[in-house]
Amino acid sequence: MNETTQIEMTVTPPQIDGTIYKKPYLVIDGCLNMETMVKNQVKYVKLADFVPVLTEEITHDDGTEKRKLFKVSAVHQSGVVLPEQIVSADDMQSMKWLLQRWGQYGAVQPGQSVPQKICHAIMSPQADVPRTTVYTQTGWRKLGGEYQFLMPMKGSPLNVELQGKLNRYRFDKQGEIDDLLSVYALLDMSFAPKRVLLPLTAVTFLSPLNHFLKAAGHEPKFVTALIGKTGSRKSTLAALFLSFFGRFTSSDLPLSFHDTANSILSNIYHLKDVLTCIDDFHPAGRYQEKEMRSIAQNISRYYGDRIGRGRLNCKAEEQVPKPPTGNAIITAEFSPEISVSGTARFFEIELKDNEIDLKVLTEYQQLAEENKLSGVMMMYIDWLRKTYLTDEKSFIKKLSGMFCKFRRQYTERLLERKIITHSRAPENLAHLRIGLVFLLKFLQSYNYLQQGEYEKITASFDEVLIDSCRRSAEQIAEEDPVTKFCAKLNGLLDSGKCYVENKNDFGGAAQKGFIGLEDTDCYYLLADAVHAEVKRQCAEQDEHFSITKKDLLKQLADEQILKKSGERNTTTIRSGGGKLMSVIVLNKQKIAQRLSRDLCPPSPTVDKLPDPQAQEATQGNVAQV
Repeated sequence: MNETTQIEMTVTPPQIDGTIYKKPYLVIDGCLNMETMVKNQVKYVKLADFVPVLTEEITHDDGTEKRKLFKVSAVHQSGVVLPEQIVSADDMQSMKWLLQRWGQYGAVQPGQSVPQKICHAIMSPQADVPRTTVYTQTGWRKLGGEYQFLMPMKGSPLNVELQGKLNRYRFDKQGEIDDLLSVYALLDMSFAPKRVLLPLTAVTFLSPLNHFLKAAGHEPKFVTALIGKTGSRKSTLAALFLSFFGRFTSSDLPLSFHDTANSILSNIYHLKDVLTCIDDFHPAGRYQEKEMRSIAQNISRYYGDRIGRGRLNCKAEEQVPKPPTGNAIITAEFSPEISVSGTARFFEIELKDNEIDLKVLTEYQQLAEENKLSGVMMMYIDWLRKTYLTDEKSFIKKLSGMFCKFRRQYTERLLERKIITHSRAPENLAHLRIGLVFLLKFLQSYNYLQQGEYEKITASFDEVLIDSCRRSAEQIAEEDPVTKFCAKLNGLLDSGKCYVENKNDFGGAAQKGFIGLEDTDCYYLLADAVHAEVKRQCAEQDEHFSITKKDLLKQLADEQILKKSGERNTTTIRSGGGKLMSVIVLNKQKIAQRLSRDLCPPSPTVDKLPDPQAQEATQGNVAQV
């Protein structure tokens, strides 16, 4: 009889862990499973060969929108610990991120609804999940009934994070009283002329006031433009003043004209109540110049109108606009040639060669490296909170009154000196004056400034601003299309590139370059020909002249340089030789007056100016170009 050997098979029972997820999810042998009932029997359906766990729920708050993110960790059945992932709400719903980020370890069981079940399991942990708010915009925010100034800072109870090139914005520790000496020295010729240092200092300390100026209806609407040749240290100077809000050098400024306009707009929204810089306007080729000029135009509009670009999401739903919320410096080798209204949104500071005392500048760079400049700004922000923010409404009312008062004062001075400028100019000057005044009050509170010094500094500051406004007004006048047209017309005729015939003698024969007729008082020009020649001349000289013929004629008529024929800007004349011509008639004397700038256009007297409204950011009424 053959003996049979009986082999006993030992079956290891499955290891079940029901402590990680809420029912019906559980872990069996290191895999995610779901419990189901089939014909009154409990069945387990495997969903994935790994165990994903929700470890943190993060809310990104940018001041307008709150975006949810989820931090997920996981262990594969094989024992491999998978890299922890931060997943957006949209990606969590689709679950496509599993394969994209974990590769083959992120594979799930077949089934149409399996990814959604895994998502539901992750969102159903038994343990309490920490919830964190990350602020992605700097500046003032009212939290728990009190104002806090949001800024990345180690050890702060408020988590503030800025991405990409903005990560150099940060506060380290509050400064000491002795550190105020460095700021006090900026009010004199410490390492650059007053016309450079005073406005830069003013716009720096104006920036933390933006939130409350906006509430008052008087948000700053200009850009500070630092103009200088290569090697004039303009980027180094901009980096130094940005170091009141972080740590910057000329090689790591946050934004650049090499960035796209959309990228710049996206970044500047997050920099609320601080100063930033868009660096390096230096177009070299025709294409690059056009691109950078377009960016400069966009920047002037973003800050000059405080508007954000209209956007739609993937569902074609309109999103909330995100305008710029801080202040900006641009650095440029020359003033960007954009429209008159665009140029009026720039407050220009010219930096000439060898104007910087490099030895003293190096000392300030060392202070920035030691975080003493940002420490002073922390002291200033804390002083604002303690001095003014206990009564927010009174502070806003005070700012509104100061703005209206300073705007009227600068309006009067510009009119008295017959400075022809854009109506935005008094507003820009008023905002800079507010920045300086609060800095001086801050220094006074620490006994770093006496009353006599206060008045001396403000008087010097006013002269700097008025002189800068005068120089900017001259540039705006040069960029005005009517002024440019008149200048180019004279240049074309003087150079012989174009010519006009005597109206009484012209018989009809014309050579190349013929643009019309003249008599003692007027030019009778062929509109298409002269517009084309002026445009060609500007292009050859790398200048901007994009105004259409129709708009040009309208502006010439508005300025009374062009004589209208009824409602028409063109008229038909007959030359001495009997030839009929359709022309525009330009007054020679008006052209000469335009170019001489001897006459100021009519302006209202100061007594007739309307009273400024405290809750409305109206423009001043300075004589307009």
